[in-house]
Amino acid sequence: MKRTEADCIIIGAGPAGLKAGTILQSLGYKIYILEKEDHPGGKLLLWNTLFPHNESAMEILNPLLKDQKKNLMTSVQIETITKSPEGFTVADQNQTIYTSPALFISTGFNPFNAGRKEEYGYGIYDNVITSVELEDKFKNNYITMTNGKVPGKVAMIHCVGSRDIKVGSEYCSSVCCITGIKQAMELRKRIPEIQVSCLYMDLRLNGRFYEDNYKMAQMCHKIQFIRGRLSETNEDVDGSLVIRYEDTLAGKPAKMTVDMIVLLIGMQLDKSVSQICPLINEQTGTDGFFGTGKIDFSLNPLKNGLFFAGACTGPKNITESMNEASRVAFEVHHFLRNSFISENQDQHDRFWLQNS
Repeated sequence: MKRTEADCIIIGAGPAGLKAGTILQSLGYKIYILEKEDHPGGKLLLWNTLFPHNESAMEILNPLLKDQKKNLMTSVQIETITKSPEGFTVADQNQTIYTSPALFISTGFNPFNAGRKEEYGYGIYDNVITSVELEDKFKNNYITMTNGKVPGKVAMIHCVGSRDIKVGSEYCSSVCCITGIKQAMELRKRIPEIQVSCLYMDLRLNGRFYEDNYKMAQMCHKIQFIRGRLSETNEDVDGSLVIRYEDTLAGKPAKMTVDMIVLLIGMQLDKSVSQICPLINEQTGTDGFFGTGKIDFSLNPLKNGLFFAGACTGPKNITESMNEASRVAFEVHHFLRNSFISENQDQHDRFWLQNS
């Protein structure tokens, strides 16, 4: 059994965890970043390019990894997390014990399982794919259907697994709208003759340059935006896909025939850590993410040393995740500084009691 002490243990080596690690290390703290996968980066690596400026994922990741090699532990399967007055103890599958006064949770999210929306045809019809799978096609430069042909017409369905009471996800996943716009434009750039239609509930474009991308998609790339709700998908005898939807602006049912459907899937909490630690699980809000509507745990952790940041506290984009991680890293700094002051004061008091 190996024991390792640190000032802060960070669980999750996505953008938020790496950003927090970079800041805490620069402040002189000893940290360890524990990652369950065999590589750092988290869900950032699912994307070929990022909105709104189409940077590659590695352009974001490389600066964060620059000084973290000796602090980063990959392929770590956490088995137990316990809390004592002295702090946290984390044990992994190799019986390595990590101890620290502060625990920083940045476990991120999991993409919504599109198979839960059976009426959309995912897992039933071959040419119904998710936005994550389309991004993989972009990476491999192989945008074809299962028959090897290039699609001529594509429908992109927004809000799959978001704002949906039936699947228990009533929240907006924040990034789906701009992801759909980015991917629609990329399809048009790669296949100029392709027709792309976006079916949306509402377009929520609250980031800088998002509205510019939306206008560009319509004016420069001729992408069609339809305010509507998909009700069902069926496959025709020739393999094409027939989608039926309600055009909510016209107030009437409509249908469309396409070659491929892309489901823009939302975010859900990665529960890998909360399932093994009741203390962490208790911090889950009604929306399934860490924190609640009443208390921002990332801002109020000073009593127990438990901190949360990134997409595990709710859907957000890369920039928002790293900004929150930066802010919470300084909360950790404040907590550790106060802990050290308190510890030194206790030692001082004991010395005078023993020698008075």
